[in-house]
Amino acid sequence: MTTNAIETPGVPAMPGSGLTAGQAGSLVALATVVWFSAAMFIRYAGPTGLFHGLGAVVLYALTVPATILVNRRALKLVRLPRRRMTTVIAVTTATATLLDGVAMSAFPELYGPDPGIMGAGAVWLLWAIGVASALAALTTVRAARGD
Repeated sequence: MTTNAIETPGVPAMPGSGLTAGQAGSLVALATVVWFSAAMFIRYAGPTGLFHGLGAVVLYALTVPATILVNRRALKLVRLPRRRMTTVIAVTTATATLLDGVAMSAFPELYGPDPGIMGAGAVWLLWAIGVASALAALTTVRAARGD
């Protein structure tokens, strides 16, 4: 059973997205929780040196499977088929990117007292958003092929 707004009569949709307002709101909420968790991770893990050297290599590598899990959770949350993954990730990554932009410019202390850690954390966040987007595209293509 899909709850795709296009297929659900009487349910208001976000224009052009094929998402209901509830689905879009759920994705924004999930993205906000994930974004805040990542910001706190930067704040508390940053001083350990995790964003530099071998720690950064491990962190970037572990970001891929963690992102797979978050992507799957987002898709399951809104009960959409895999072929809609790019729509799901467009909403979540846009939310996280906007929140990061506001927080990094207006509330940089959220990420900790060291601007260097904030910068290294920002680079990691960009990596994670790129990974999420690439995985979403791959999921969508595979779903279209029937894989």
